[in-house]
Amino acid sequence: MKDIAEHLGLSQTTVSHVLTGKHRKFRISPATVERVWRLAEKLGYRANVMARAFRERRSYAVCLAVEDLQNPFWAGIAIGAEREAEEHGYALVVTDLGGSAERLRRALQLVRDQRVDGLIVSPVRGSDAELAAAHRHGLPLVQVDRAVARLPVACVRTDHEAGSVLAVRHLLTRGRRDVVYVGGPLDIPNYRQRLAGFRKELRRHRLQPAAELILDDPSPAEAERAVARVLRDVQRPLALFAANYALTVGTLRAIRAASRAVPDDVELVGFDDIQMADLLLYPVTTVDQDVSSIGREAVRLLLDAIRTGRRSAQHVLLPPRLIPR
Repeated sequence: MKDIAEHLGLSQTTVSHVLTGKHRKFRISPATVERVWRLAEKLGYRANVMARAFRERRSYAVCLAVEDLQNPFWAGIAIGAEREAEEHGYALVVTDLGGSAERLRRALQLVRDQRVDGLIVSPVRGSDAELAAAHRHGLPLVQVDRAVARLPVACVRTDHEAGSVLAVRHLLTRGRRDVVYVGGPLDIPNYRQRLAGFRKELRRHRLQPAAELILDDPSPAEAERAVARVLRDVQRPLALFAANYALTVGTLRAIRAASRAVPDDVELVGFDDIQMADLLLYPVTTVDQDVSSIGREAVRLLLDAIRTGRRSAQHVLLPPRLIPR
């Protein structure tokens, strides 16, 4: 650092901030950051991460524990979180919870054992008490997408209610008045919020739902079975709002199996964008979430908690957008 500082005419403190990933905090210009790293690479600089971690009692790694990495929603959050963590000199450890409270407990143990400095987590069923205990013991936590009721821990999520309003408004502008909701269990907050937005927009137009399909297992197979029953019993044109990616997939399968024409017989809006949705046989309008920003903002909040020791209960709501097709 001394050699770089002398060669570039900078202070050693400035060089240290760049090499330890603190340049943003101290507002060091991108041009200076580029000059420092170019010379550091030329001189063969390598950070002694183990020594730094031992000295500062940090691992310089954080964990992201999410529901299902096969779902593009969670994969997108992981990508955004990883990029933000890298910019601050941190590594990201990602674990797939698969809905398991036991896996979440193992992720919390990583923090207790100081193998990671903090945890970004999407709460799963049966984990409320465990997360509350972790908060009481001062473990750095940030929630994403879902929040445990009455737990004063920061959360970053999409405004789910606003997303449902966008979806229903789109269906009504297409001339549909018989609107079906396809959603998951109401003990999960985001499904409650999406159903609330669905009902709110229908009430604004003095309409009642044609049906509300509340599925305890929000999987493609269950959605396909439930929607198939509605399509069999109701022959008039319908509009369907599927409240997540998996439910949209199941709804599409039911529409195809029923040989219904889109958009003549059925209109569909899904929550969560589907890659290549514009190339599907049936066009799917979607409510898109800024998943990369969710991951990035969660990392920022967590690193602030780690550095300052302050525990925030801030809830960050990111606006959704409608992608009409």
